[in-house]
Amino acid sequence: MRKTSCSANSPTKNTFFLHQYPTTIFATIFLLFTFPTICSSVKSSMMYVPLGKNPTLYTPGFEPIMHLDQMTYNDTVFSDHAYLVEFYADWCGHCRAFAPYFRQFASLVREWHEVVNVAVINCADSYNTNVCRENGVTYFPMMKYFARTATSAAQGKMFETPHSAEQIRDTLLRTVTNEYMFNRYPDWPILAHISVDGQTTYGALWEGVRPSARYLAIIFEEYDGVGAQFIMDMSSRRQVMGSRRAISNSPLVQMLGIRNFPTVALFRRDHQQALYMQRFNNQTYSDLDAAIVQDSNKLGIEAVPLITTTLQPTTTTQKTPLIDCQAYPERCRDMYYVSETDMLKAMRMALLDEVTRVPGAIRGANFTNLYDFVTLLSNHFPVLSFQNDVRRSRAKRATTSVILRNSERARLVFTHMREFLEGRKSIGMVSSDEYRQQFESVERVYASPFPVNSTWQHCKGSSPMFRGYTCGLWTTFHALTVHTYIDTIKDDHVNPIAPLKSIQGWVKSYFGCEHCRNHFMHMTTQLFPLNERRVRHPHDMMTYLWRAHNIVNNRLHGDQTEDPQFHKMQFPAPFLCPTCHSGGQFSRRQIRNFLLRYYGSIKPHNRLADQRLHF
Repeated sequence: MRKTSCSANSPTKNTFFLHQYPTTIFATIFLLFTFPTICSSVKSSMMYVPLGKNPTLYTPGFEPIMHLDQMTYNDTVFSDHAYLVEFYADWCGHCRAFAPYFRQFASLVREWHEVVNVAVINCADSYNTNVCRENGVTYFPMMKYFARTATSAAQGKMFETPHSAEQIRDTLLRTVTNEYMFNRYPDWPILAHISVDGQTTYGALWEGVRPSARYLAIIFEEYDGVGAQFIMDMSSRRQVMGSRRAISNSPLVQMLGIRNFPTVALFRRDHQQALYMQRFNNQTYSDLDAAIVQDSNKLGIEAVPLITTTLQPTTTTQKTPLIDCQAYPERCRDMYYVSETDMLKAMRMALLDEVTRVPGAIRGANFTNLYDFVTLLSNHFPVLSFQNDVRRSRAKRATTSVILRNSERARLVFTHMREFLEGRKSIGMVSSDEYRQQFESVERVYASPFPVNSTWQHCKGSSPMFRGYTCGLWTTFHALTVHTYIDTIKDDHVNPIAPLKSIQGWVKSYFGCEHCRNHFMHMTTQLFPLNERRVRHPHDMMTYLWRAHNIVNNRLHGDQTEDPQFHKMQFPAPFLCPTCHSGGQFSRRQIRNFLLRYYGSIKPHNRLADQRLHF
């Protein structure tokens, strides 16, 4: 029995629609009572705009890619159609790098839509959490193929995600062909080779061709070559032109005098002589279309329009104008700051969405790494913003600090979660469902300190596909090392490597971008090892992460995932800290002072600004 998509989250969907479309009280009551019935079967389409709050990496209606969400997923994928679905996170750097190849792949197979559709779902959006958990999405991007007979997430077949559109297409073609050979769906194009013997008639060649199709194209190939791809590429023309494939040892080859392969021949239903016969190449498809139009004109018959899957471009949002930082350094300087909003948004995603992405038990090293990271947050997540330079005099600190109210409540959440995990240390595990329920319950107790509906502040990119969560993560990691240093400046027994190990452990166990995670672990274990030799003094915890981040910036500089406004420069740039640069190199002492100033001064979350924005 196929599952529907609405029962689990109907209240959420009702609330969403009411926010989007204000109604009278009577209309509201009507929607509340009728919507569960309306949404019992909701399918997506190529023009469908997914529900949720996060930006998408692909543009609905502009590309031959179908967008899915919690409401449409089951009724769309588990239907009488095959689907290849990419599960991605809009913040994931590797997903952003993979997106151009996936777009190109979708364009290559856009004519295959009668057999298989290409679809995506954004797992970074909390609206889609249940779908992504059911599909076991442990990393991004992840692709799964669902046969047209699939009825559950468990029946999806995992696909690799190479940076090659052709390679993805070829893998999909083999999968579809194997499915056809096993099931022989009568409404699919015939992917098997024509079998010809002495009893075969001309009419038998037209087996499986729709009655409306006046023409038939046969591709002759050696072994199992491009024939299946040709038939799939022709599938959108099936109302006008059928397609079959034949092997090179077929008697038809001798009858037609074919000597080179692959070759395509075009026939008319009432005419056994080939109207067109040429070697197969990229021009073949348009040549066949032209041959049909020419033949129809010759017969005085109106040519039936060929069906294509061309999409009408949609209007895209304008990009934010870029600022030249060399010409206007003071304007760029204002764009760089530490935002309480960014850190709180990032930490909720890190501790809730990332940790509970996969159902089951959190145990072993994953449990330990989660406990250590939550402990670090409960002890040193910033709750004070120092408006001036951080100084060692405690008398000064009391007069130069501002309390970060949301962060203060968030730290209580972290403390409660640390105690919750500590109570499970004896068994060394906790179920992800129990952990999620506990987190959501505790954050309600402390008046929901995480501004999930706020936009990114400093971490807002010049377009939605840039920055965001990963920027918020790095900002928080740096702030944790700086504020751990500030909090323990009088402690002679502090272990400076401990906070860095806690950060490394969380990344290893939970960071969803597999490609990014592997790079981070390679850097901190091999390229720039995190060890006692590099982190000996308390201030080393700040400078190690600063150097590690600049190694990442150097690797990603010029990458297609780089925001054109926020280049992956060696941080800090001269316009942020002129004294940090001396003779073309960084001054370590000045860098330490800068890190203390920069990550010590945090811009508080502006709740009223959020309210005005949403109003």
